[in-house]
Amino acid sequence: MSDKPELEKRLLDMESHLAHQEGTIQDLSDIIAGQSQTITALSDKVERLKERLLALEDDVRNPQAKDAPPPHY
Repeated sequence: MSDKPELEKRLLDMESHLAHQEGTIQDLSDIIAGQSQTITALSDKVERLKERLLALEDDVRNPQAKDAPPPHY
């Protein structure tokens, strides 16, 4: 029965290790969730910038469209 204290110690060590891993997994999950939100926000900004850039390119390619006189002139 001298192995019982050793087994208890090993079991406690494993439980402690498992608790630490669960905490680490939760921390990583929180980080991933935050990164996902950041990626979504950045993707939205990139899409808006892309639309603005395309609009500017259209203005540069066809400057007369905005500066053309009204049809009644």
